[in-house]
Amino acid sequence: MKILHKFLLILICLGILAGLGFVLGRSWLDYEMETIDALRTESDTELVVESGSTATGLINRLYMPKINRYLIKYWVKKHSRLAAVKKGYYLIPKGTGPEDALSMIVDGREMTFSITLVEGNTVGTALATIKNNKNLKHVLKDDFTESDLKKLLNVSYRSAEGLLMPETYSFVKGETDEKLIKRAYGDMIDFLHREYSERKKDLPYRNEYEALIMASIVEKETSVPEERARIASVFVNRLKKGMRLQTDPTVIYGVRDRYKGRILLSYLKDDNDYNTYLISGLPPTPIAMPGKASIMAALHPEDTEYLFFVAKGPDPKQGHIFSVNEKMHNQAVQIYRQSVKEYKKKHAAETDADK
Repeated sequence: MKILHKFLLILICLGILAGLGFVLGRSWLDYEMETIDALRTESDTELVVESGSTATGLINRLYMPKINRYLIKYWVKKHSRLAAVKKGYYLIPKGTGPEDALSMIVDGREMTFSITLVEGNTVGTALATIKNNKNLKHVLKDDFTESDLKKLLNVSYRSAEGLLMPETYSFVKGETDEKLIKRAYGDMIDFLHREYSERKKDLPYRNEYEALIMASIVEKETSVPEERARIASVFVNRLKKGMRLQTDPTVIYGVRDRYKGRILLSYLKDDNDYNTYLISGLPPTPIAMPGKASIMAALHPEDTEYLFFVAKGPDPKQGHIFSVNEKMHNQAVQIYRQSVKEYKKKHAAETDADK
């Protein structure tokens, strides 16, 4: 009987020890899991996740924890949703824990970059901007030209000028220059097509492309946003009356590299297809990349009788004086010249005072 009691006592003790061991083991495991939860990135970290990467491996790369790898695997198993990591380029902010870091990667919240194609610039400038961006993947040849761009976009226009939408584009690491160019072209065509279908009635454009040409002229003629629709009205009125547009930005575009900051009399007499002092109607292509506001102005010009405009002074932000006939325009030109004269006089006085 005593032996039986001893045996039972031993069994009870062993049970207590086993239970205690289980509790202690569980407490230790919970402690280790909490230790992993408490890990934090020490700085902003750019992380490239390749195909075949694992959540366990990413934790080791991000935190280099002094923890048994089997425990990390156990932690990942407990957070099974975080195991399906997606390849990409990620920015993990400083102070991020493993659960939040892996959530970013599982959700595919990649690090984004941006590039801006500036309205009013030429397509050549836009291509240079794209070529010089270090975060794009460059698959186009180094000497990619406007002629190559026409082939890429599969267009038959005389040039690819004006066909890219000037915007700020966000992209992830690895996006190609070709894909971004096609995005910019698609955005332009979609916007132009949609807005052209809702254009003001009785405009002197035969198609969407002519509206784009007009928008590019409006883009180059004013830096004052509220003037765009009024500028467009002047050119629309002149086209309807069969008057030449006589707009300086087209002259500058036509003489190309010969322009050095001043419009010479010889430029106004230059025999090229963009010289609107000599040709009738619109030039054959856009002269720049027009933004959405200029496209809207070309498609929805103000109702005016204006046929002329001239700058108020040397500061483009001052805007323009608009006139309905040549006599009023000549008076406005005199105001402009007087303003320039006073500006030069003031500038000269300030220069002398600084000496």
